[in-house]
Amino acid sequence: MNKIINQNNLLSLEKSIQYINSKLINKPIIIVGMMGVGKSVIGRLVARSLNRNFYDIDENIEKKYNMRIFEIFEKYGENKFRDIEHKEIKNMNKNSNIIIATGGGAFIYERNYNILNRIGLTIWLNAASSIIIERLKKNKNNRPLLKNEKIDAYINNLLEKRRPLYAKAHITINSQKISKTKTKNKILLTIEKYLMENKE
Repeated sequence: MNKIINQNNLLSLEKSIQYINSKLINKPIIIVGMMGVGKSVIGRLVARSLNRNFYDIDENIEKKYNMRIFEIFEKYGENKFRDIEHKEIKNMNKNSNIIIATGGGAFIYERNYNILNRIGLTIWLNAASSIIIERLKKNKNNRPLLKNEKIDAYINNLLEKRRPLYAKAHITINSQKISKTKTKNKILLTIEKYLMENKE
């Protein structure tokens, strides 16, 4: 019985992939959300399933400046980093099939979310604050905004401020404590549903 269910799930997923690739042509899929929700990891899995290239905005900035993001924050300050980030968003290849992961703060600025919502299909990868906090505590040193902060209170406050802005994305995916593969599959099925409901 389980084999039949699994086979049906795979067929359903394959159908979703074919539908997405036939309908979403020359339009990027952009994953936004808080630090620690897994935008880059999940973005790579989505890209692999759809046979598309993956583009991480933060990683691209790090390559260009030959510095880690936290080093750019420390050397130039947050305002300078946000200008660099905005320039990166403005200069992205808009007519492409790439899967994009943004930095956690990119989508909270109107100048950025206006561009991203116009050029692509935006997906807010949401997660409970407890999940985000648990993950970030393991990797605090590489997170410039967490320096000298009490993570629990800081993340809860930040989430409260950012949720209404992340909600401006076309699609919201609630990522619970499920596997990365299940989260990726959930995204693909939700994209198909969204495209079917919003036919032009």
